[in-house]
Amino acid sequence: MRTIIHFIGACCLLFTGANFAMAQAVVPDPNPYNDPNSEVKIIVDLNLLDQNLSHTQLLIEAATNGEDMFIWTWSPFEFPAGSPKVNGEGAQPWKNSNEVLKMTSEGGLVYSYTMIPVEFYEVDAATVFENDIKFLVKPKDGGGYGDPDVKSEDLTLEINPPNVARSVVYGFPSAPLQDDIFRIVYDNYREDKPSMQNLQAGNVYVYLEATLTDSTTIVPSTFFQVGNNPNLEMKVAGNGIFELVIIPELFFNLQSGQKINSIKSIVMKKQFLSGADRVDDDYIIDLSCWN
Repeated sequence: MRTIIHFIGACCLLFTGANFAMAQAVVPDPNPYNDPNSEVKIIVDLNLLDQNLSHTQLLIEAATNGEDMFIWTWSPFEFPAGSPKVNGEGAQPWKNSNEVLKMTSEGGLVYSYTMIPVEFYEVDAATVFENDIKFLVKPKDGGGYGDPDVKSEDLTLEINPPNVARSVVYGFPSAPLQDDIFRIVYDNYREDKPSMQNLQAGNVYVYLEATLTDSTTIVPSTFFQVGNNPNLEMKVAGNGIFELVIIPELFFNLQSGQKINSIKSIVMKKQFLSGADRVDDDYIIDLSCWN
């Protein structure tokens, strides 16, 4: 996923009436867009899709003939059958897109859909940042069931926190309270260190060290014992992502009046023998602003 907001890299959107100039098929408005709690217009230019694909050719033909276009989305959340926001309805949903997901024609085979991501998908901002918005464009009847598909390729609008070049280890929220539910995330897919690449379930752990406001530290396990502590195992969250979810004050078993100033986290293999078995950078979680 990423470093800052690729969301079509640094392309610019020019809008005058229905005329668009885009470097990529998908752009957000505003651009850049990095606040899932605010409104975004997702703009798709069908002219810039891969027209060598037969299903794209059929999509453009349907749009040229005046058929309505719909989004079909599954990330950061896909609504199940029976939901008002399910992608398709009836016994053959691919042939019957939900009217709630109809896109607005901007002219010239350009379409848009406007939403507030956290409200539309009914998830928190952290989930949007982690999973991005993934969708495709199709007419009401997308073919299938023996007929040729009529659709775009899968499209992604990547959304990252503002002004953050995200490292392979990061957390949500970025400045937690010590009684918050806090997620430490490791993106092994983006790992550049050869000895730490392609890690499998059961082999990813995290060393945690809390520094309190009185400068004392709490360490659940030492470096060489981390792999023996099941509470420090990072679980698979999909697509090369591992995560550990904690509530700091409970995890570190704080006593009355104790406050955490910061938490050091170091992702490592289950068996730590040397520096080759850990990520290169410590990830420091700052809680000092709440003390």
